[in-house]
Amino acid sequence: MAKSITVKNITIGEGPPCICVPLTESSFTQLLEEAQEAAAVRPDLVEWRADFFKDLFSPEKVTAVLEKFCGILGEIPLIFTARTSKEGGNLRIPTEKYVRLLKDTVDTGLPSLVDVEVLQLSPSHQEELISAIHQKKIRIIGSSHHFERTPSNREMKEILQNEDDIGADILKLAVMPKDYGDVARLLQVTAESESEKPVITMSMGEMGSVSRFCGEIFGSAVTFATVKSASAPGQLPIGELRQMLAVFHDFVKN
Repeated sequence: MAKSITVKNITIGEGPPCICVPLTESSFTQLLEEAQEAAAVRPDLVEWRADFFKDLFSPEKVTAVLEKFCGILGEIPLIFTARTSKEGGNLRIPTEKYVRLLKDTVDTGLPSLVDVEVLQLSPSHQEELISAIHQKKIRIIGSSHHFERTPSNREMKEILQNEDDIGADILKLAVMPKDYGDVARLLQVTAESESEKPVITMSMGEMGSVSRFCGEIFGSAVTFATVKSASAPGQLPIGELRQMLAVFHDFVKN
């Protein structure tokens, strides 16, 4: 049974999946408006997809955005994510620059969690970055995204185990299904996870949408919803997702 993690006033890995909404605008002003809209619908978590931000490599502007977010979001935990092109994002930079970006960000002490593409890093970069983040008492989501396929069950289990072994606090795996059998395999791997850490899994696209609202049954601790723009294919509007989670929660209780 996965252990839960509490960040601010949110417990991840216990009961229904936490709902996270992404912020994807590119400008400072638009991001603040988007954050206000997100805060108004009271998600459990908010993720800043900073790879969309046009001034990402200005530490001063990144810090300014983070400070504003903290004021707007209050007790809603903030995830900082700079998704690289290797994992389906907009960021095309050398590994050294990616590591420096995340280290500079955690030095502000402002995010509650940081998404790290741990399997894209060398062992030395893994150790350097994870140590730096944990020194700031910030939680790490170790993430792995597969936009072209759903790996074999063995591969998916190895991915989650590797994220665990490297030192991530939360283990994340996103895959793309070719048929409903792929969706079922992802759910099976999730249910069979033996990690003592919370796991986040999703099968992307319309076909995989079911994986986004049945996490309480299979063991996925966080699901992603939209307020405006989606950050990955298959995300559902937050109102619809809340209704679906409530139905599944009642089913589990009975």
